[in-house]
Amino acid sequence: MKTKKFDVGLIKMELQPNGFVKGLVLKRDLTIRECKHIMKNILGIDFFDRDCFEDQTEYKEFNENLVRDVNDWLKGEFDDTALMEEYAPDCSDEPIGVMCLVPVISYLKTKDIID
Repeated sequence: MKTKKFDVGLIKMELQPNGFVKGLVLKRDLTIRECKHIMKNILGIDFFDRDCFEDQTEYKEFNENLVRDVNDWLKGEFDDTALMEEYAPDCSDEPIGVMCLVPVISYLKTKDIID
């Protein structure tokens, strides 16, 4: 079995009024490249690429929605289930899972997107 160590250290999280965790505090929004990296390379969600769209406008709109959705998901404003339904409909009944967040958080720290 392969293993890998992730150093996530302390992370700043936003809380809801009731004290439950809402999401991560981002220093800045992620770029399209960073969002695609998280979705494809960390979460393993393979979605449409440029060749799947008839024109550039549709592809641009898809990318804008992806950036908005991933950033909102990290901030706790977009649900895991909704993210899966939108970008991995064949696997939408499978949650992303808390263990998948460990490498996401490690990546965000490496990119200096979170404290």
